[in-house]
Amino acid sequence: MIAQVVRIERDTHAVSDAFVAEQAWRDGDVIGAIEAADRALAADTDTDGRAAGVAAAGAAADGALLDAAARWRGVGSALDGAAAARAAGRAALAAALAGDVAAAVDDLATAKDQLPNPAPRGLTVLLGGAGVVVEAMEGALERAARHLTGLAAASVAPDPMAAERLDELAVTVTAAGGDIEAARALLNALPGTPTRRGRMLGAWLDLRTGHFGAAREALTGMAGTPVLRRDALLAAAVTVGLARRTGDAAATAATWARVAPVVAGADVELLLLDVWGELSVVAEQVSPTDRDLVVDAMRTALDRAGSPWWAVAADRWWQLERAVVAEDQAAAAAAAAELDTLAADHPRLRGRADAAAAWAAVLAGRVCPATVDAAAARLADAGLRGEAADLCRAAAQRATDPAATRRLLGAGRGMLPGTDGSGRASGLLSEREREVGALVVDGLTQKEIGARLYISPKTVEQHVARMRQKLAASNRAALVAALRTQLGL
Repeated sequence: MIAQVVRIERDTHAVSDAFVAEQAWRDGDVIGAIEAADRALAADTDTDGRAAGVAAAGAAADGALLDAAARWRGVGSALDGAAAARAAGRAALAAALAGDVAAAVDDLATAKDQLPNPAPRGLTVLLGGAGVVVEAMEGALERAARHLTGLAAASVAPDPMAAERLDELAVTVTAAGGDIEAARALLNALPGTPTRRGRMLGAWLDLRTGHFGAAREALTGMAGTPVLRRDALLAAAVTVGLARRTGDAAATAATWARVAPVVAGADVELLLLDVWGELSVVAEQVSPTDRDLVVDAMRTALDRAGSPWWAVAADRWWQLERAVVAEDQAAAAAAAAELDTLAADHPRLRGRADAAAAWAAVLAGRVCPATVDAAAARLADAGLRGEAADLCRAAAQRATDPAATRRLLGAGRGMLPGTDGSGRASGLLSEREREVGALVVDGLTQKEIGARLYISPKTVEQHVARMRQKLAASNRAALVAALRTQLGL
């Protein structure tokens, strides 16, 4: 009798662990949820799939999207009706994000077979979102972004167990389509308090658009907050991206050593191929072995998804970026040629193709200021202001005509956030002070700023002193705050 009582108490405790796991996940206590789910699964009494569902959601949050999809299929196989359809829909979304389009299509078919009539509205929104991600993978990025935005506005709560919220997915799809500025604006317009995922996406988009100070501030704001690997990958890309843009090789290497364990073993998300591209460029600088691992993971994801043209284009762009870092003229020329071929069938890629051709020519020592200026302007129009400025600076370094050098440096300065796009001064600060100020906000030292602008650290110090006087800033923190307001950063 006593043994029976003990067994009942243990079974009740195990079942409650499954319930606690799901509730903790919905409340945002990810670590507590996974621990409770593991206890329930170890007890082998997860009769309704609650703990298994938390484990699946946890796998997705940890960057193991393919494993998450497989886990959701297992959950669904033990259920029926709406519960089974919901599990299949979650599997479809995770599989699609990992680029396993064929599996996602099968999962959606399974979900529709189980769908009750009438179906819960939240369930139809989930399935609609998963289907839209499949469409995005196949190349309909602009339409998919609009559709996701519409689905996210539906009067249903986001599915807390799905791999990602649909409104944040709309941002990711927009960025993958090449319109970084639009993605940044869309994210900033989302209602409510940003999620951890949203803040990391914001930091990534700030990095891509040249708002380095904002990206650094976002990382600082997340310090001490538990972040699972899927979001930590975004943080890793931002962290190493900021490090490499300072030009400090030692600091970049040290930063890579800190983030490399986060990168190893995670599934590459095709919609975030640019994130992996950034990681590959830093690995190119630091570790050929790590570079090969990252590039192989990117290519595996491409193959798994059937090599859609937009993802191939992103991959070739990062091949170009790695070639620039390595000063590999042949690799740059090959990437530029492939982008040019893709642009013939997909005109939206023409801007990147022209920029790649300009980069390849610059690496080969052929500098045409007009060509570089035009190519950089198209990059800046797409939001890639930092990359546009880098192209102008690299061309200026290789130009033999002093007038061409000045023209290219001026064009590069005009690409950065904080100027009016023409490089002219506006407001209280002079043009040069605005240039120095933007880099002060980004956290660069006086030596690093001097190297960026081809002036001495002493000259930088003089500009900083004048700005502090003009802006009535008593210390560096006050100066940074005043500069953010003055420069609109």
